[in-house]
Amino acid sequence: MLQPHLAYSEPVVFVGTEPQRLRHRPSSAEGIVLTGPKTPEGIAAVYRPGIDFVVDAAAGTVRRTEDSAIPDWREHPHYGLDRFDHAQVPYRPNGDFACTIRYDAWVDDAAPGPSVPPMQESLPSVYRKLADGEAVTYVVYGDSISAGYEASVPALSYAERFAASLRDRFPGAAVVLHNKALPGEGSYGGVKRIDEVIALAPDLVTIAYGMNDQNRNPDGGNATALDAFERNIAAMTRGIREKTGADVMLVTPCLPNPRWTYASENAPAFAEAIRQVGSSMGVPVADAQRLWLAELAAGKSHESLLFNNLNHPNDYGHGVYAAALEQYLR
Repeated sequence: MLQPHLAYSEPVVFVGTEPQRLRHRPSSAEGIVLTGPKTPEGIAAVYRPGIDFVVDAAAGTVRRTEDSAIPDWREHPHYGLDRFDHAQVPYRPNGDFACTIRYDAWVDDAAPGPSVPPMQESLPSVYRKLADGEAVTYVVYGDSISAGYEASVPALSYAERFAASLRDRFPGAAVVLHNKALPGEGSYGGVKRIDEVIALAPDLVTIAYGMNDQNRNPDGGNATALDAFERNIAAMTRGIREKTGADVMLVTPCLPNPRWTYASENAPAFAEAIRQVGSSMGVPVADAQRLWLAELAAGKSHESLLFNNLNHPNDYGHGVYAAALEQYLR
């Protein structure tokens, strides 16, 4: 159902004068504010409607003008490359090009995909403790995305946002976050390090692997075989539950840029493996990939969601992850 939503904000990366679809339909072309990437001093240029950019509210698009002061992604080293190896081209983050557009919008408030059970059913132990005002230990487990990479400040990483949402809902309880995610790690590494999580006596653990496991090898296979990945996720889930009694939530990964040479063609299958483990073991799944696909289907580009243009979400992308977790708080 469409609901009015004031001052929606999202990143947009402009490619020449091509129209870029907005996530939602603007209520009007008036009053839209478009700002540029911030300088190291925290200053962002404010662009001029009709001169630097043009909005088509009916079509839900915004485009850069030919002589605009807005950064043009055609200057990015990856522009025009059908398949690129990041190690073979100069690095430049999409953050150098991502502008922020703020507009009044009509927003579809229905979350894509199946509804999730309420918190008292999906995370019963954590819910009881928080409702009783007790302290809760939340351990984050996974790879660089879970470690908060490419979030502009730690508070905007998805784990910190989720912890903040728990505190907001249960202001009388303390939520202590321990981030044990390790950049570059795959699910085999997660199985080997599981004692680090258990030693913290957690009440809640989010397990988020898959991005590095799906990586494409030179022979076309995955860094981790799909069946082995599923076993690893199940082993971590089982070990944590049996040795700590903690509530566990699994998190599906976003999608890498399909033009990146290490992005495998079967990346979505790793999210499906996580869903299968969640279903068979009766643990909730925060399906970030389902929400990520909804963003792409609505018009967001990989460039506007990925900070490094490879596999790390920007602040907005971390918000997509956080939204997947926060569905269980409703």
